Amino acid sequence: MNLFNNFSKYKNNIAVINENNEAINYHSLSLFIEKFIANIKKRHLVFLICKNNLETIVGYLGFIKSNCVTTLIDEKTNDHFLLNIISKYKPHYIFISNKKKILLKGYSTEFIFFNYSLLKRTKEIKKKLHNDLMLLMSTSGTTGSTKFVRQSYVNLSSNTKSISDFLNISELDNAITTLPMSYVYGLSVINTHFENGGSITLNNLSIIQKGFWEKIYINKVTNFAGVPYTYEIIDKLDLTKFNLKFLKYTTQAGGKIPVKIVKNIISKYEKSDIKLIIMYGASEATSRMTYLSWRDVKKKPESIGKEIPGGKIWLENKFKKKINLINENGELIYKGKNVSLGYATNIKDLNKGNVNNSILRTGDIGYRDKDGYYYLVGRKDRFVKINGLRINLSEVEDIISKMNIKSMCLKGDYNKILIYVLEKNKIEILKKNLSKSLNMHPSSFTIQIIKEFPLNMNYKTSYKKLEID
Repeated sequence: MNLFNNFSKYKNNIAVINENNEAINYHSLSLFIEKFIANIKKRHLVFLICKNNLETIVGYLGFIKSNCVTTLIDEKTNDHFLLNIISKYKPHYIFISNKKKILLKGYSTEFIFFNYSLLKRTKEIKKKLHNDLMLLMSTSGTTGSTKFVRQSYVNLSSNTKSISDFLNISELDNAITTLPMSYVYGLSVINTHFENGGSITLNNLSIIQKGFWEKIYINKVTNFAGVPYTYEIIDKLDLTKFNLKFLKYTTQAGGKIPVKIVKNIISKYEKSDIKLIIMYGASEATSRMTYLSWRDVKKKPESIGKEIPGGKIWLENKFKKKINLINENGELIYKGKNVSLGYATNIKDLNKGNVNNSILRTGDIGYRDKDGYYYLVGRKDRFVKINGLRINLSEVEDIISKMNIKSMCLKGDYNKILIYVLEKNKIEILKKNLSKSLNMHPSSFTIQIIKEFPLNMNYKTSYKKLEID
């Protein structure tokens, strides 16, 4: 494997800036990694309980270098669920914070690295691991699923190269962590910067905190990644209060931003010479599938852009026939080396090969304009029938957003659309406008007030949590 093998080339460059703003160069980071892997046998299934800290970085790079199959799990995962997946997958090693360390039967402490412990299974259980398997990533930020995406070295390296080339990432770049490392989007930021000799500023602060923006200035941060929730907050902030002279660009993925917010961000950023780059991806594609450059964001703020270099996107109708017409809705299909091997739902799946054949049926409905740019309409599973009418719940949310109201829509009982909003005083006008826009009776809508919209661990809105509640 050639990934992350060039640390000696950048040995004097800053690799990591820790939470105390202390710089660690690539030479020192390499020494930490060597010390870590001295305690590890190669090619085992491992669990890495992630937080944006030095320990997790060292564990991740050490496991990769040891050719282990690394499973990234967010530290916020509750203990009950963690015990459940440990019991199910039986990892040989678990690297976990001392604070969260669970007294596990059948595991002993092998090595302590600062605030983390490497736990080793006392009785090895033989597992067949496919030769191509490298990473197991969660499909979402929820804690209720034991399904993982199986990623290979080819998946990881091809996506890392594509992102690096598009964003022109170099040893001069410094990214601050804003997303969990266990989230494929957050991990891609780390991968691309380490591959090119750049720096990672470790951070666990929210962007709403003054300390976050101070870190950006103190550590000369050049970029960060965000999901729609990130930009909803930025939209409300006065960026002129912060010194952003080193910040060159931010990237967005993880869902659709209302076009009004995109335009607001563009206006804010232009005052500070910062660029917004929009991306579209999925865990099943190791991260990104399309890019929309800063120049194109200003021209086509509703678009997700065009396919990444080396990738191919097309649209298919419900009969799986290719759509060649412009502005016609269909499911987005993607082909590329970054498409994952498939899913793992149990320990036997770890020996499966590539079942996807580099093709991903995204489940997203979209269309293509005359210039070849793609647009998202909604999820395939978010189209519902209400009184015989086929309704796109994402479209309902877009209609509501144009009224300056944020909402989350679900299919409710008795042929109704269940709408969650934060604002109590706009219920009647909301029903009236929806009734007119969708040609539906006002009784078709049930509107409920909610204190805040639920988010998953990746800071994306969680419809699943609403359904459960």
